[in-house]
Amino acid sequence: MTRIFGLLKKKATRLSKKMDRVQEAIAFAEAGEQESARKLFQEEMTEEHPGRLLVIGRESAFSRRVIDYSLEMAQRMSYEILALNTTPLSSETFKMFSSSHKQLCQDFRALAEENVREFRKEAERLGVPFAHAIKFSERDQALAEITHEFKDIEFVVSDAEQEGLVNRTEEGERPAQPVYVYSML
Repeated sequence: MTRIFGLLKKKATRLSKKMDRVQEAIAFAEAGEQESARKLFQEEMTEEHPGRLLVIGRESAFSRRVIDYSLEMAQRMSYEILALNTTPLSSETFKMFSSSHKQLCQDFRALAEENVREFRKEAERLGVPFAHAIKFSERDQALAEITHEFKDIEFVVSDAEQEGLVNRTEEGERPAQPVYVYSML
């Protein structure tokens, strides 16, 4: 609960600072200092940076449902997309076979780059800024590393970690593969 209040306080503080800048720009404009007012508005526009939507694939691929959902969400909320592929190739087991480890990493990188191509094209077609990252660690560790590198991640979208369907036949629905969305408060 305190995290939600912290987020609300942070957003309120940002809004308050923005309003102060607008008031300052209005005062300059009323005093005939249009150039100063224009500079304040330009600074405000360059300081605003859209949040990021982190989309985590299942190893080297992204499901159609995750792609569609994340593109729609990013478009609706003016987010940038950061697509993440991750696989646990950093473990000690793989490092013991260094020549194989290097080849495995290269193969995974090539496969991930191939699989993200369509996702990237669709994002570009829709005008959604898109970036791609690859991590050779467990999913949770990769998430921690990415959120440390990119401080502006606001939501995470992913498939379930395990392949499998959620069976809802007892409720009269068809089995489905859910899409998970997490807020990064």
